[in-house]
Amino acid sequence: MKTNIKKDLAYRRIAGEMFIVDASRAELHELNSPAALIWEGLASGKKESALVSAITAEFEVDEETARADMNSFIAELLKAGLLAKKT
Repeated sequence: MKTNIKKDLAYRRIAGEMFIVDASRAELHELNSPAALIWEGLASGKKESALVSAITAEFEVDEETARADMNSFIAELLKAGLLAKKT
């Protein structure tokens, strides 16, 4: 699924932790390591296959688990309004 990061979000890695600020909703989101890896990949325009490879390499999980976890996290981002589907 093709997605875009919502405009007007600020995100930054601080002391090894990833934070996303949605000022329009006055929300702060803190991401764990796998989620941060996915977020940064999405932000840099990486393809799904590259993200899955990065997850499997970094966290020593199989491809099926990596893909399922990534898709679950992307669904959470869509629900939270931090991502939008590309049209």
